[in-house]
Amino acid sequence: MVYFDIFSIFDKDKLLSSQIVWATAAAFFIGYVTYAFFLSFGSQFRGPLIARFGIVRDLVVFASGTFADVCEDDYYRYGDIYHIGANRIALSNVSDCRRVLASHDFRKPRFRYQAFDTIGPNMLSNTVPEISNIRRRQIGPMFRHGYLAEMEPAIKECSIKALKAKWDRLIDDSGGTAVVNYYSDFLLIVFDIISTLGFDYQFRTLENNGSQIVKWVDDVHQLNMYRILFAYPARFPATLFTGKSIKGVQDFLDFGNRITEERRKQVEAGMEPPKDILQALIDAVDPVTKEKLTTAEITAENIILLMAGTNSASYTMAWFLHYMMLYPDIYKRAVDEVRSAFPQDHCIGYTEGRTKLPFLDACIYEVMRIRGVTSVIFPREVPAGGASFQGYHFPAGTSVFLNFAGLNHNKDVWGDPRNFRPDRFIENENLKQNVFTFSSGVRVCPGRSLAHFELYTVLANLLKDYDFKLPEGSPWGPDNVDKFGNPIPMPRTFVTTVRPKYPERDCNVLITKAA
Repeated sequence: MVYFDIFSIFDKDKLLSSQIVWATAAAFFIGYVTYAFFLSFGSQFRGPLIARFGIVRDLVVFASGTFADVCEDDYYRYGDIYHIGANRIALSNVSDCRRVLASHDFRKPRFRYQAFDTIGPNMLSNTVPEISNIRRRQIGPMFRHGYLAEMEPAIKECSIKALKAKWDRLIDDSGGTAVVNYYSDFLLIVFDIISTLGFDYQFRTLENNGSQIVKWVDDVHQLNMYRILFAYPARFPATLFTGKSIKGVQDFLDFGNRITEERRKQVEAGMEPPKDILQALIDAVDPVTKEKLTTAEITAENIILLMAGTNSASYTMAWFLHYMMLYPDIYKRAVDEVRSAFPQDHCIGYTEGRTKLPFLDACIYEVMRIRGVTSVIFPREVPAGGASFQGYHFPAGTSVFLNFAGLNHNKDVWGDPRNFRPDRFIENENLKQNVFTFSSGVRVCPGRSLAHFELYTVLANLLKDYDFKLPEGSPWGPDNVDKFGNPIPMPRTFVTTVRPKYPERDCNVLITKAA
């Protein structure tokens, strides 16, 4: 009997403890819901219901790769301003976003960008305005058009000339018509451009359909993701997952440091330094502080330029050719313009393409608008004293997220944003200032000019020298339209930037030499 009473008491205590736990959890949940729905700053705005429950929606969206689609859909559903959390507000108004980007007052939140410190502090990961200003003054001169023009022969050699050599060989071997995967080839030529200019080493990734540097960049991307998942990615048991990536990244850093030191010694021995990114980084000096980049800093900037620059330029090329195939009339106009402006045997340079091909220029901008590789949201923090947007006062510390997809589809700016209409940039050239593919203001991408050199050189010459056609049975063509009557573009996914989701299937075209 005593035995039974003892355990009866124990069971009652256990039950009471369980009730306390559940009551506490219920009180916390009710308190959180009350705050999120009625008391938080974000509660006054429309927005996704699930977003009020913290980062659950973020995790689902990131894991599914639908980030770009969600950002675009959110704008059409909720407009210029909406909540994506209790104190997280998304902005899709051009003037609001331009204001946030115009100064360092609205800082990058450190925890959002620290993953990119994998290779050491760099332009992308840095959140301290003073350091950012120094780095931009150091690096800025190498992206001026005059300096890039001196690199143009190397850019042409690694890109359009190498690509033509490969495609001509495939066409000859195939009896006049070849099937190419343009996504893969565009990615490889941009790898070759930046690695040659930045590391003074020809990996010949296009020729070999890949190389060690491609694997190293993949290791950096992987380690960036692991840094988000693991607090200590270099410690056991995390190393069971991260070990291979850590070794690859270290090998990459060692390679970059060695190349930089070898170049320094060659120049000290009297060698005439070439005009390339590596030498520009070695020579870079802040005119204010007189600081120069260390070897480790040069390697970090080179790697981040390779990662960011490769994706932005090559994915834009891929989306461009895809949209040309979706809109045959626009494709024909672009081809006619290029071929009437330049003879068959002429290799078009950047300046020629930019100044003599206004419709091609408009097509490139329209692609960057409607399928921008940065069509997602970017966070900033409201500074001390707060700030006002759309008639609302935002308290200091509120997170504002700039919806670049919303900017590129804002109805007040574009009128008919769902339509692929390059002529809008011919009718009003000032609209180019509202395409935020390379950001804006003090945080504008320093490598945007290099990307433009690559885009105009490659795309103009391809339209001049080849005829393109979709393979029979291609799932994404001009006849497959949405409810608005527009051709449906191939699916996209987000992995640091926005790219085709199934490139092996969707990015194939038939090519023949232009008559």
